[in-house]
Amino acid sequence: MSHDTSSPKKLIYMANQIGKFFAPQEHETAVAGIANHLTRFWALSMRKKIVHHLSEGGEGLDPLVKEAVQRLRAKNVGEPGYAGDA
Repeated sequence: MSHDTSSPKKLIYMANQIGKFFAPQEHETAVAGIANHLTRFWALSMRKKIVHHLSEGGEGLDPLVKEAVQRLRAKNVGEPGYAGDA
């Protein structure tokens, strides 16, 4: 797999890996943990791309990750790119 962290496939893979780490935790804790990790450690451009991917259906994203990305989108709805128009 390429080291290009901007490709949708790579972002999906990375987000799902984060989701797998948090999955054993209680549902709410897991979703919050994933969203927090994406906010703290992913570049803004990466977060916008994963939100855009979700707005196009989110194919390939695990359910917990989808929920976390939905939270990112809702939290940042006023920022350009977070409404799925990346």
